[in-house]
Amino acid sequence: MRNSDPLERPFEEKIRTLFHQQQMSLVIVDDDPTGTQTAHDVPVLGIWTTEAFVQEFSLKTPLFFVLANTRSLPMQEATDRANEIGENLREASLKTGRKFVIVSRSDSTLRGYFPSEVIALSQSAGLGGFPVLLAPAFFEGGRITENNVHYIVEGEKKIPVSETVFAQDKSFGYSNSDLTKWVEEKSGGAIAHQDVKSLSIEDIRAGSEAISNRLTTLQPDDVLIINCQSYTDLEGTCLVLHQLILEGKNFNFRTGASFVAAFAGIKAKPWKPNATSKIKSGGLIIVGSYVKKSTLQLENLLKIPDIEGVPVLVEKIVSDSVPEQVNHRLFLEEIQRHLQRGTNVVVYTSRELISGANPTESLSIGEKVTDFLVQLVADLPAQPAFIIAKGGITSNDIAVKGLRMKRAIVLGQVIPGVPVWELGEETKFPFMPYVVFPGNVGDDGSLAHVYQLFTENQ
Repeated sequence: MRNSDPLERPFEEKIRTLFHQQQMSLVIVDDDPTGTQTAHDVPVLGIWTTEAFVQEFSLKTPLFFVLANTRSLPMQEATDRANEIGENLREASLKTGRKFVIVSRSDSTLRGYFPSEVIALSQSAGLGGFPVLLAPAFFEGGRITENNVHYIVEGEKKIPVSETVFAQDKSFGYSNSDLTKWVEEKSGGAIAHQDVKSLSIEDIRAGSEAISNRLTTLQPDDVLIINCQSYTDLEGTCLVLHQLILEGKNFNFRTGASFVAAFAGIKAKPWKPNATSKIKSGGLIIVGSYVKKSTLQLENLLKIPDIEGVPVLVEKIVSDSVPEQVNHRLFLEEIQRHLQRGTNVVVYTSRELISGANPTESLSIGEKVTDFLVQLVADLPAQPAFIIAKGGITSNDIAVKGLRMKRAIVLGQVIPGVPVWELGEETKFPFMPYVVFPGNVGDDGSLAHVYQLFTENQ
């Protein structure tokens, strides 16, 4: 069984029915906010208190995201946060009687903490010891897995992910595209590559019995790779998973965004900006992501005549010797002046990556830069017409720290892979559409295109 269109969804309605029959909540613990890029009309929580989870469980919310943002933290802090989230989920479940399943949603290019984050989440939530299913595929972004090798598809070319810039990440770099060896590498050798199990594409296309045989023979704490080239492959697997869960089997999950959509029977939903916005000030775009794709998108955006660029020099923000060279107040005054005149503004970090001597130092540098951008948004005296945040950690921290978001709703996708949230009433700018633009999504003109969708009726 093969489908030429990787995005076609032959079993979506059937899976949605099975998912709702489970009478449980699917909790997607997201290590940055871009996991919402395949969902719509579901909540996103910027907090992870027991009370917040009790509310969702009491409402019988079928699916919600939790913005853990662990990819911005050193490993021990990320593990501590995962433990806290798991403990609070367990307590909320005990209080409400609501069952839940956790998906640890992470980067489809394999950056992040594994297996430590999954272990911490599952054990603290009372779900420890179950097999872990690893499914990083993200078809909307051209991420597929074949013969246990994870690829990025660009046009007709399949590039092993270890040969891309993402594998050179200063904090989360790796050397293996073969996921069995990647698991061994990321676990520091605790899980040998020959012990990692695999559900092949041939198994999936052989039908439900072959899939079930592979899944039911898993032992506690086994790691199994789900190979898939399309939603047809992934949905075929999810049909069997739902049946096994109904029979009392349990699994933990480390996945990309496509698994969430396949397992819950939901999909992306096109969303267009409202042309009748009453906000007359300019819009604000913030570009923190430094990957090559973001830089090319920024260059195209800055070519548009009616936009004002405000560069932020990273080396001055992170320098301990000359912190006075970056005057936050002057930046804020310049941004506000443009916005009040109805001019659209893009605030962007300098494009040269400055990294530390080790992963912890690199994360610390990123935190300083993000905190500077967050403070600009937190101190804005008036609401912009819209905010587009480019980069996963950038968009997370601006929403949660800068705009004080506790709960938002995913409205849909302004373009494929780029979600839009409606901010909650508790935020600095209630009910404003907020665009979460992942750093590695879209082509060179995508950021300019999204900007033009918001401004074509200004």
